[in-house]
Amino acid sequence: MALEGTLRDFSLADIFQLIGLQRKTGVLTLRSSEDVVTISFLEGKVVGADSLNKRLEDRLGQVLLKTEAVTKAELDAALKVQMETLERVGHILLHHAAISRDELRKALEQQILQIIFRVFRWKDGDYHFSQETSVDYDAELVSPLSSESILMEGARMLDEWPIIERRIPHRGVVFVPTPAVRQIEIALSAEADELEAMDLDLRPVNPPTAGSSRIRITPIEHDVLNLVDGASAVDEIVRKSPFGEFETCKALYTLLSRSLIRPATREEMSLATHLAASEGFQAPSHSVRLPWFALGLLPLLAVSLLLAPKNPINPLLGPAPKLPPRVLAASSWSRMWGDWQALHAHSLIVGSYPDTLADLVRDGVLPPGSLVDPWGRTYRYILREQSILLAGDNAQGIPDSSLLLLQRLGVENDDSTPGQGVQLEPPTGGQSPQTPPRVPAPPSPR
Repeated sequence: MALEGTLRDFSLADIFQLIGLQRKTGVLTLRSSEDVVTISFLEGKVVGADSLNKRLEDRLGQVLLKTEAVTKAELDAALKVQMETLERVGHILLHHAAISRDELRKALEQQILQIIFRVFRWKDGDYHFSQETSVDYDAELVSPLSSESILMEGARMLDEWPIIERRIPHRGVVFVPTPAVRQIEIALSAEADELEAMDLDLRPVNPPTAGSSRIRITPIEHDVLNLVDGASAVDEIVRKSPFGEFETCKALYTLLSRSLIRPATREEMSLATHLAASEGFQAPSHSVRLPWFALGLLPLLAVSLLLAPKNPINPLLGPAPKLPPRVLAASSWSRMWGDWQALHAHSLIVGSYPDTLADLVRDGVLPPGSLVDPWGRTYRYILREQSILLAGDNAQGIPDSSLLLLQRLGVENDDSTPGQGVQLEPPTGGQSPQTPPRVPAPPSPR
C-alpha cells in the first residue's frame, strides 16, 4: 500500500484509522521542521516509536528515573556500561536486576505514547508509510497498542491543548504557589476521577478566604504542585514529572485556574534559584591528621604566621591591604571557567550533565574550593532540558552579568558563546521567543 502525502491534506488521525482498520504492518515516517518520527505497526497495532531529536523526557532512562523505578546512581552506571557494550539501557538494568520486567514494559509503553502524542500536535509535515511483511520490535517487553485507543486519547489532547496554551503560552513560564495551597486536600479515587473529567474551559477563580472550605485537588495535581518551586520553568517541571507532558501541563492549568499558583516575579525567581543552589551543595567533612614529626616545627610555624605580610596582627608590618575587587572578580571568573570545562567533560564522558556541582566533587573531578567564589558564596548551577547555566555574584552578593555562563543544548549550528550580559526575557504579545543574539565573552582581567 502506497501511502504518502502531507498532514495538511491527510491528518495523523486519518492515517492511524486507515492503518488500524486495514490491519497493516509496516513503518510510518513523519517529517517536519521540528523532528523526524518513525512509528512501527504490526497488524494495525503500534509496537514502537522513535524520534530523531529525542527529547530528554522521551528517553527511556529518564522515564524510569521520573517514575522512581531506578535511582540516579543506577542509571549512571547503566549508561557507562552502555558506552562500552552498546547494549540497550533497559536490558542492562534488567540484567542487573535494577528493574523488573513489568516496570520496563510500562516505561517502554510510556516512551512510545509520549513520542506519538507529540506528533498529534503537528500542524504541518510529510508522511510516508512503508508496508512490510514484518517489523523488528522487542516482543518480550512491548505489548502492541491499539490504534483506536491512541486515536481517542490523541483527539482529547487536540481539543484541550489550545485551552491550556491560552493560560500557559510558552514553556519558559515560572510559577510559585499561592497562600491558598494551605487549604488544599487530596481527593479520593472516585472524586479524583470526577475532577479529572471536568471541562478544562474553566474561568479563573479568586483565591479562597481563610474561612472558606477546603480545595480538593487530584493526586496528579498534588504531585505536580510539589514541583512548583519558583525556580523551575514549565519545561523543567515536565522533565521532572512522571505523568508526561500533557497531564503535567493540564495539572498546571488547573492549579493556575484555581489560583493555587501564579507566575513568579523576577525577585522570587532569583531568591528561589539562590536557595536551590545553596541546598544543592554540601561541603564534605575532612579530618586532619598531624604527623608526629611536625610537632617540633609548630613554634616555627607560629612565628612565620605572626610575621606574614597579610596577617592583620603582624606587629612589624601591620595589616596588609585588601585585594582589589577586580582581582577577586577575575579569580571568580577563573574558577567558574574551570567548573564550566568540568561540566562539559562530564557530559562527554558520562553522556549527561550532573544534577549538581557537588556531584563533580563527589566523583573527584573538582576540588571542593572550586564551587565557591572568593567571598565564600556557592556558584548557582541550573540544568534544564535545553540549556545549562552557571552564575556568580559580585563582592556585594548581587548577581553579576559578567559572571554568567549560559549554553543552549540540542540546537544545531548554535554559535552562541557563553559570556556576560545574558538575560532571558519571556515572549510578549503572544509572539514566539526570538533567538538571543550572540554575546561576546568577557574580556580578560587586566
